[in-house]
Amino acid sequence: MKTPYRKRRGIWIDLLLISTIALLGSAIVYLTVLNDEPIFQTEEQSAKDTPSNISEEKSSFPGVRIVTDISNDEQMPFAIQYPLTEHETFNNTVLSYINEAKDYYISMMRLQQNVHDLTGELNISLQTFAHEQYYSFVLTNKTILSNTEHETTVTTFLIDNKTGETFNMQTLLNHNEASLKSFANHVQSEMAKNPEFADALNKDKLVAATQPNWEAFERFALKEDTLVVYFNEGEIAPVEVGLPNVEISLSSINPLLASNFQIAMEAEDTTAPTQNTDPSHKRIALTFDDGPHPEVTKQILALLQKYEAKATFFMLGSRVQYYPSLVQEVRVAGHEIGNHTWTHPVLTKMSAAAIKKEYETTEQAIKAAIGQPSAFFRPPYGAINDSVRALIPRRSVNWTIDTLDWKHHDPAKLLPMIQKSLHNNAIVLMHDIHQSTADGLEPVLQYLQSEGYEFVTVSEVLPYY
Repeated sequence: MKTPYRKRRGIWIDLLLISTIALLGSAIVYLTVLNDEPIFQTEEQSAKDTPSNISEEKSSFPGVRIVTDISNDEQMPFAIQYPLTEHETFNNTVLSYINEAKDYYISMMRLQQNVHDLTGELNISLQTFAHEQYYSFVLTNKTILSNTEHETTVTTFLIDNKTGETFNMQTLLNHNEASLKSFANHVQSEMAKNPEFADALNKDKLVAATQPNWEAFERFALKEDTLVVYFNEGEIAPVEVGLPNVEISLSSINPLLASNFQIAMEAEDTTAPTQNTDPSHKRIALTFDDGPHPEVTKQILALLQKYEAKATFFMLGSRVQYYPSLVQEVRVAGHEIGNHTWTHPVLTKMSAAAIKKEYETTEQAIKAAIGQPSAFFRPPYGAINDSVRALIPRRSVNWTIDTLDWKHHDPAKLLPMIQKSLHNNAIVLMHDIHQSTADGLEPVLQYLQSEGYEFVTVSEVLPYY
């Protein structure tokens, strides 16, 4: 069999191929090694090569400087503001966010440079709020990549400016899952009542965005007397609505807060009994505020039954509406129920109309639950004056012993706090929303019973005042 004829390639072709390969190799070496300009720019290089004017100046907040970074490049304009503090770790966190947002915008715009009628913009604006030494920095990021590609989001950075430590919702609510659940319900309720957004809200999206998990409440700011929770554009309402948010009075969530964020109890008209009483007949009125709580209140009811003790529960209307059967259970067990307002605000700082609404809405909820009005009224924080008294058609009752269970959350401290100030016909302040109070209650009941005290309601102890 003959071998097929194959034409032999000329030597000049081989030389041409070798020369071409050598030339390409030289070009690659020049472009990648000898030339200072890389063939392809990284995101970091892309951002650095975009000219901008950066300025830094002091702010009205001690220890805070404001950086402004502006580019007037028609192809990719941006305007960015962000804070710097005296704490390097915090600053690095903020800068990481800023650089990432800026690099993403510039890289995406470079990819579209050949597109006709290119319209883009990056705008990161800053708001700063202070609550004592706690600073909240709210950065609103508006990124436009084209006529159809745009997004507006909120990111918050929170710092204790004295220590440099950051804080979050877990810090604020003392890492308490039950408090988180109550807070989530409160946000849902307040958001639904907000006239600015209520009509546009998607209720299903609102419920999904406010599930009781810590990640759902990463975007918030702590102001002097309020807390603002932010939602991103389109998260719970149509994009046209913008950035929904809800501002909540800190006093209304005070029982849920960690002790260093709480408002101290005032108890303006708290006094000990003025009448001479029979020392052989010892009475004490245990009172529980801010409930009912579906778990803690039931535990307390069981302990009171065990020691045949009666007590008075000053309830929040916002919680009564969720647990009416539990309110009825408290009443059937022989305990008194008092009105403690709807949202737990500082009444002395409110208008007459707002005060009446706090009382009346709670009164309606109590009547709906047990079929009768409340026995007494207790102002949140004990804050009351003649103007408030004139608006409330119910006797106001504070306390003579504050166990500070709202502050220390320590079962072991409950009894010593009572022992320290114990007197006949005392009215004791506790809270049936803290598990620590339920955990420390039995030693209290045991001790007081051994000392000969009768557990009575507020109605039974008030004649001695």
